[in-house]
Amino acid sequence: MEIMILLDDERVANVNCVDNKERMVILRKIHKDVLIDESRSQISSKSDLFCYAREEVINRLKKAADSLPVGYQFLVKEAYRPLSRQKKSFEEAFESYKSEYPLKSQEEIYRLTCQYVAPIEVAGHPTGGAIDITLFKDGTEVDMGTEFNDIPYEPENLTYLHSPFISSTAKENRKILIECMEGAGFINYPTEWWHWSYGDCYWACLNHCNAIYSGVKEEDITPILK
Repeated sequence: MEIMILLDDERVANVNCVDNKERMVILRKIHKDVLIDESRSQISSKSDLFCYAREEVINRLKKAADSLPVGYQFLVKEAYRPLSRQKKSFEEAFESYKSEYPLKSQEEIYRLTCQYVAPIEVAGHPTGGAIDITLFKDGTEVDMGTEFNDIPYEPENLTYLHSPFISSTAKENRKILIECMEGAGFINYPTEWWHWSYGDCYWACLNHCNAIYSGVKEEDITPILK
């Protein structure tokens, strides 16, 4: 069985990053089959830049959308996330797991937290290179096996991209997501079926190359409408 590389892996932390200074662009109206969840009901970020991403990420998402089966659309939950929000999310998850698993060591809690929230040093969302996305059809989100942002509880680990414990319908829907996103050059974070990235440290680690996007402070982003 293949061992997953998680975000606490030193191979990810040791990735060299040469930021190409690519601009951040809004995701709204980039493609007829790319929708935005404007409710923000399932994300913690309050930033109005939540639907911004690097320009090449947007180009590749449009390519992925072109390959969707007829009737399907993408629904973007979140793209850019401020560095400050990422740090706070990691700390909150760490404390929550520490309370839930009092017998686990600090190192075990850290690794567990990394399955759900990326440590700020290697987080994809603050770079503008990561997108949380699901599928939409006939006016509703399709069955993906779990809700977006669910926690990967053991032993079923239903949020894992290739979890064998989800329904056949959910497996087929995930297959659509995988084929479209991988076909456009995105890499999935394997514990979260919804999380895909390009250009960040995790993507670079799996592609054995330099990362091209580093974290960006919210105040340093100039909103650009495409």
